[in-house]
Amino acid sequence: MSRAVIIGVVVAVVIIVVAVVATLLLTHPLTPRPSITYISINAPYVFLVPSNGLFELFYYDSSGNLHVVGTYNASSSTLYQAINVINSFNQQNMGGTTINGQQFIPLGYMVVIGNSTGTVQIPVQGNVILLDKINPGYWTVVVSDSNDLNKLTYALDVGYKEAAHLSGYSNVWYQPGVGTIAQETMNLQQYSSNPWFFGGKILIMNNGTLIPWAYMGSTNQHGYGINLIFVAQAQMNTYS
Repeated sequence: MSRAVIIGVVVAVVIIVVAVVATLLLTHPLTPRPSITYISINAPYVFLVPSNGLFELFYYDSSGNLHVVGTYNASSSTLYQAINVINSFNQQNMGGTTINGQQFIPLGYMVVIGNSTGTVQIPVQGNVILLDKINPGYWTVVVSDSNDLNKLTYALDVGYKEAAHLSGYSNVWYQPGVGTIAQETMNLQQYSSNPWFFGGKILIMNNGTLIPWAYMGSTNQHGYGINLIFVAQAQMNTYS
């Protein structure tokens, strides 16, 4: 085969490849990824709660008014690992576990995001909140009775008396309701593994209401929530 023929074949192949690529680009154009932007919120904490497969982002202002920012997807393998642990724990205990004479109460969860400056920055790409781009010390997954999570969000943003660890000698452990959930959070602590949850925490609202809770404290790679003020208070204070 002559050199001219070979060159002609190569040119023909190149033309065909270019045509195929051009056709693909026309029929399946490349969609640029949205740029990363930040939502700035002036509040001590903002919250993500599950809502129909997505997450609702909201906070309270200092006057106690609720502000719903929007509904988003969340990007974080750690978050979904934590959710799997909580769901598995609930499923294992449903229908068979009794504490303080009560049937097991399924635990709910939410994401809490804070900042030491009082302004929370939420990285967003399109409709996805990029949790893994937030310092892990400033966010965590908080677990409690689903009915108490709204009270907890309100207290964290508007004000509360104290956050503490529940003393082992406290009679609160044996009270139906609050004591039942407190014991469940300790059982979750024993059950969990990468991520690990720390249970037996309590928040005292300004009206004296006690809210037991646990939080995701660490994975093999990072500590979570350690810079959040209410978490630090719960680690230092004891409530009996």
